[in-house]
Amino acid sequence: MDLAIPGRGARVVLRKPVRGVKLQDQPGSSLRNPTGIVIEIPTDAIVEMEGLPAPSGLCNVLWNGEAISIFYEDLRENGQTISSDGEV
Repeated sequence: MDLAIPGRGARVVLRKPVRGVKLQDQPGSSLRNPTGIVIEIPTDAIVEMEGLPAPSGLCNVLWNGEAISIFYEDLRENGQTISSDGEV
């Protein structure tokens, strides 16, 4: 799928699994640190973007109560933006 660049709060349904690195809150900062824990987000999961993709090609998403850093290219190739009511 060719996903247009969505912004903060955009919801994306995955058509294939995507791997990412779990992020952890950093006390006293709004930034998160990578934990080194690799998570596979399954097919048909819905993730929410936290912002625009970084120049590094990574983007942060929320899934299942966790913040995860994934490659935007993976999200673009394997996901489809959905509306707030769940329509693709």
